[in-house]
Amino acid sequence: MSFIESIRDILNKAVADSFPDSGPGFECQVAPCQDKRFGDYQSNLALQLAKREKTSPRNVAEAVVEAVLKGTDLKSVPGLEGENTGGDPFSASALVETIEIAGPGFINIRLKDTALLSELVRTLADPRCGVERTAHPQRIVVDYSSPNLAKDLHVGTMRSTVIGDSIARVLEFLGHEVLRQNHYGDWGANFGVLVAMIKQEYGSGLDELKTAPLETVEELYAKGSRLKADSREFAARAAAEVNGLQAGNAESLAAWQVLMDKTLQACHGLYRDFNVSLDASHDCPESFYRDDLPRVVSELAEKNLLVNDNNARCAYLDGFHNVDGDPLPVIVQKSDEGYNYSTTDLAGIRHRVGRLQAQQIIVVTDRGQELHFRMLRALAQKAGWLPDAVPLRHLGYGVILQEVTENGQTKKVRFRTRDGGTVKIRDLLAEGRRRSERLTLERNPDISGDELNGIAAKLTIAALKYADLKQRPESDYTFNWDQMLANQGNTGIYILYCYVRIASLFGKSGLDRDALAQNPGSVTLSHELERELLVQVVSFPELFSGYEEELTSHNICSYLYELAGCYSRFWKDCPILTAPEQVKHSRLVLSRAVAARLELGLSLLGIEVVERM
Repeated sequence: MSFIESIRDILNKAVADSFPDSGPGFECQVAPCQDKRFGDYQSNLALQLAKREKTSPRNVAEAVVEAVLKGTDLKSVPGLEGENTGGDPFSASALVETIEIAGPGFINIRLKDTALLSELVRTLADPRCGVERTAHPQRIVVDYSSPNLAKDLHVGTMRSTVIGDSIARVLEFLGHEVLRQNHYGDWGANFGVLVAMIKQEYGSGLDELKTAPLETVEELYAKGSRLKADSREFAARAAAEVNGLQAGNAESLAAWQVLMDKTLQACHGLYRDFNVSLDASHDCPESFYRDDLPRVVSELAEKNLLVNDNNARCAYLDGFHNVDGDPLPVIVQKSDEGYNYSTTDLAGIRHRVGRLQAQQIIVVTDRGQELHFRMLRALAQKAGWLPDAVPLRHLGYGVILQEVTENGQTKKVRFRTRDGGTVKIRDLLAEGRRRSERLTLERNPDISGDELNGIAAKLTIAALKYADLKQRPESDYTFNWDQMLANQGNTGIYILYCYVRIASLFGKSGLDRDALAQNPGSVTLSHELERELLVQVVSFPELFSGYEEELTSHNICSYLYELAGCYSRFWKDCPILTAPEQVKHSRLVLSRAVAARLELGLSLLGIEVVERM
């Protein structure tokens, strides 16, 4: 149990004792104090409850504080005294140093140093840093990355990959069984174009294509797209190839398989380079469902959920209209009897609920697909494939922007290459490594070879992922290498620099960090900044209390940034290696705890620490 949960329980009990008619639905709100002069935690419960009780917030606060103090040895409010009950480490007596009323009725609570130090020592050697596993584990499908293949992964895929990977890591950390799914596009119209081009350029001799670089495939697609726009005959051939693939035409499938082998090898290699936890075992592309697509259509027809509309088979659902107010259909079979991504996504829902027994499905795509997934959810529920007990959650994200100057004016546009093309993730990683190597050598000219390459790779990943994850997913953000790689401010590099500082400290001390964690001995506080840092350290579990509802990692980033900033102030004002022995020991223990939380928090973002930079 975290401190904030313990304080909430104490206050909830005090409210129930003081106002028994408040009802079981009343839940106290508790948050860390923004101004640490007033305490560690604050509650506005009196302001919440006063209207219901038809009295002033101050009267409510006084009654609640009196109930908390009853049975403790606290005397923070004049005239309110009690006796220490002892025994329970999460009781008011064990936790609360002072409880005071401020302003119109805010309740401020300062924790006992002994409680904070006890929690520090208890969690020092815990690889989970005090975070408990969920009491209600679920089987959760997380669908993310989902690129369109037959080309190198580009920046449009990066946000889904980074955000989804962090969600999967955190849910797994919390104790859920996470089934990663990479539902990439390998069966749609672009593959019809490519197969038609391969037949035109290579015929049935595919050996040359097998050894060609990936750029050859991208060039084929670019040429085919131009042909499709200019030639009705080629457009018809490309459309026929889509249907040929879906019908199992052997020659079309042979060309398609060469494309898959080539591009999947590049895709999985890039995931490894980007420290993404997806691999080939998580592949569940559109083609995986090809045998189920006719069954999806036939089952919907049997349930009388389809109508023929210009020879296409569509489902019309209540509440969905276009901008003109006309009913908006879900097309599950096109007029040429081919299938589309709605059909495939419906097959995916059936598979995940029926075969995988998912208790929750999370899909991470751009926010432009929100309507698509709302309609799919409604249709799948109506068809009986998605029970009410199984939430299908679509997490939509914003776009990556860049600043450009035109005619003397600066504006933000979608992130593109200089010639207007899409930016490849591989090129971003290469550019980041070049910049990171240069910055690393400026600070440490003695680093070279494999160590330099490894550090530069990790700094690049930290810069890219942290810049994305510190945002709310639905927000757009502006790409800027200089800001991302800065060692000051809210960046992944700043967090890593704090970790490196602690690693260097232990290198100079001659102490083993892990041995100190296993046997911390006596820890004391001698400076207010030590206490401020300690409160920040032991509050780590509080990060995860609402994670499963929000599914966003920006709070983890905020915590890491605040912790690194707090340690920086501590480092500046609290000498460590030159301090008296007991003070030195206590500050090293605190430093070890900070490093552990930085490392764990970063790992949940898909970022690895470095020992030097």
